[in-house]
Amino acid sequence: MPFKEGIRMSFSEARIDEVRSKLEVIFSRYNCMNKLSEFICNKSFYELKGKYNQLFMLTNNVDKDRLLEFLSGLLSKGLHPYSIGIPIIIYDMSEILPTLAFGRYLAEICENKLVIFNYNLIYKIIYKKPIYINYAYNYKDVIIVDKMNNFIAYAKVKSKKRGVHEVIPVKDIGWYLRRGG
Repeated sequence: MPFKEGIRMSFSEARIDEVRSKLEVIFSRYNCMNKLSEFICNKSFYELKGKYNQLFMLTNNVDKDRLLEFLSGLLSKGLHPYSIGIPIIIYDMSEILPTLAFGRYLAEICENKLVIFNYNLIYKIIYKKPIYINYAYNYKDVIIVDKMNNFIAYAKVKSKKRGVHEVIPVKDIGWYLRRGG
């Protein structure tokens, strides 16, 4: 679906060194730096710039020349697409954040993961409510997954008294229901 008249966004292919530097922020936060080179391999990345900036990912089985020709055709007709591929990060000058769509990929490769087996606790997380856990957890930033390794949320972990840790959802799949969709 194109943007309304007056909102101009532009797409361009992202240089791999720029992609790497942005992804390093996310991969170091969730402890998966050892998987970065493998993740970048066999993918193309595109930037959307405008009101906000996003990085999109495509597998390399997409014909780049044909894609760019198609995008140019849309732009020449006054249509300005807002998505191409899978959105993986949103960024500006001060912050780089992973998208919910990227959570699925990070859940597969990152080590800062908190597996929650109790679905009542998962329901709290997707309603942006903090939960409390009683076991030692050494990470500040975590990816929350269920017992099937399905992505649930990005969260912060704060230590409390007597070994209790507070897990505070930062962005969760319930966001779509509350605000995003």
